[in-house]
Amino acid sequence: MKAIILPNGLTRKTTNCLTKAGIVIEKKAIAKALKTGTIYPYYWPASYGLKTHLELCRWAGIDANTQLSPASEWLGISYPNNGLSYRANRCLRRGGIPATKKAVCHALQTGALCPGKCPGSYGKQTHMELCKWVGLKDKSKLPF
Repeated sequence: MKAIILPNGLTRKTTNCLTKAGIVIEKKAIAKALKTGTIYPYYWPASYGLKTHLELCRWAGIDANTQLSPASEWLGISYPNNGLSYRANRCLRRGGIPATKKAVCHALQTGALCPGKCPGSYGKQTHMELCKWVGLKDKSKLPF
């Protein structure tokens, strides 16, 4: 199946990826984000891989081989041995939520963790894992 190019010059997958991350689809803004390393494959945004990166670099007129690597604080990060999966720990980190039961419970109750909405790549499976981890059995207390 061949990718469909939208009127903005990007594929639907790339456009959706950027839109879900709240990134404005404008060449100058994208070029700046690529040059500063804000957008980088397998780093940010979620679901942003190498093919999407190459397409976006071509679109913005940037040489993909000269891009900065992601911020050094993300390199070599080890996640805590707290009983949560890599995916759950990564979602918490993306959402700026400490990996403590108290912080996660508060985030679940306030809606900071909402499947399909925020943070990126936080879905039903990770939601169920976190609810079980904090011992939240009555999901009627959740805002969604």
